Amino acid sequence: MKMYGILCVITAVIMIVAPLSAISFADSKAKNEEATETETLSQAVESVSEESDKDTISVFMTMSNSAQEMDMREYIIGTVAAEMPASYDDEALKAQALAAVTYAEYQKKNGSKEDIDGADISDNSSVHQGYMTKDEMREKWGEAFDTYYQKISNAVDAVIDKVITYNGEPIMAAYHAISFSTTESAKAVWTVDIPYLSSVESKGDADSARYLSTVTVTDSDLKELMGKDKVSGDGTDIKINSTSDAGTVTDMTVCGESINGTKARELFSLRSPCFSVEYEDGEYTFTVKGYGHGVGLSQYGADWYAKQGMTYDEIIKHYYTGVEIEER
Repeated sequence: MKMYGILCVITAVIMIVAPLSAISFADSKAKNEEATETETLSQAVESVSEESDKDTISVFMTMSNSAQEMDMREYIIGTVAAEMPASYDDEALKAQALAAVTYAEYQKKNGSKEDIDGADISDNSSVHQGYMTKDEMREKWGEAFDTYYQKISNAVDAVIDKVITYNGEPIMAAYHAISFSTTESAKAVWTVDIPYLSSVESKGDADSARYLSTVTVTDSDLKELMGKDKVSGDGTDIKINSTSDAGTVTDMTVCGESINGTKARELFSLRSPCFSVEYEDGEYTFTVKGYGHGVGLSQYGADWYAKQGMTYDEIIKHYYTGVEIEER
């Protein structure tokens, strides 16, 4: 009888404890599952975050006629290699790298993607910025490849996390090879007034061996270029009517048609829109100053200023009016 009573007590305890154990186990299992789900979600979020943190840019490659995703640093190295001589001063290379990365950021945010397969930017320097692959660098530099690649990489690494801004936004960091000893305003070249792309002095450009160039156009050439049956042949078919303070031709008459210096540069294959013209013995001779559109940073000028002791940020703030350099 006593044993029976003990058995009854044990049975009762088991009946109470068993459900509690089951509840405790179920609760523990639920917590473990919840922890696993949280961990999985955290990993997924982290993975997405890592993807979004990747510093990349989509580049339309002209040769392949397709867009290619690139690491931003490698892209800027390739752009600097394509756009500025590697022999230039380190501070000039840094200024070029900062202008290039800023222009890339500007295009990512503001550029039209319709004509470049949805890419952020094109490798066509006449449209956006040039780009050079490592193989192309090796071919261009030969035995100096390691030295120049490291030099440009160092310049890029010094500024890759920075951007040039105006009112807190990345600027359209235009640049060109050689100015006319004074850079040109965006308004004079593109008829759009951009405050930070104003005309500034650019010392040293006239020292460049490529500062002056000439192009000769015969009466026969002019007739063909303009699609005319005949030209006057007396030197009156080309006339410059006005120029900007920096020297860009803002209005000229060619065979009765009014065009500006930018259009004339394209029509007559001139190095810049800053030129004079003379006529003698059936030939028009264009004397051209500088190389490029003349707006923004002068690459030769940047090198000249760097050699005078200016730092890249001083060079940038000289050529781009009223800008700041901020973290990208």
